[in-house]
Amino acid sequence: MKQPPKILWILAPLSGIGAIVVFVWFGYFAQLFLPPTGSGEVSTHSALLPSNWETYRSDVWSVGYPKDFEVHTRDDGAVWFLPSGVVDKKTYFLVTQESTTLDAYKITRDAAGYLPPTDVTISNYPAAKYVVGSSYTEYVVSYHNGLVIVASDEIDDETIAIMFATFTLKTE
Repeated sequence: MKQPPKILWILAPLSGIGAIVVFVWFGYFAQLFLPPTGSGEVSTHSALLPSNWETYRSDVWSVGYPKDFEVHTRDDGAVWFLPSGVVDKKTYFLVTQESTTLDAYKITRDAAGYLPPTDVTISNYPAAKYVVGSSYTEYVVSYHNGLVIVASDEIDDETIAIMFATFTLKTE
């Protein structure tokens, strides 16, 4: 029987030592030597976000918006997105939160005379879609112990449609 070449006697221990070094480097010492890839929060990046847009992030949700849009925050926490310099009273894109349940919200809207909503699902959360008048559309999403409401008067506008497509709720 013929013996293996002498090079194999050298390569075998070296490859074993190499495997141990890789295991230690990427396993036990990864936090020391490798840069962190992100925070502990999980957020979703939308593939539909145009490259020249910004992303607005809150504690609960995020949305992409064009750089030429203004972002305004009210005292109650509602966030309005509108084109720069616009003075009309349209709701281009609005996100607000309420601390009530979806069922309670529906009951309140029903008592106020609103048309019944369409039940939808947004980001795997139950939601209600209200259409008020000919253009105002409101999505009321049940998120944990409250609601996230996303609304617009310009639902058919291409820019607003992209904003709706990039709207995400943080998952945990």
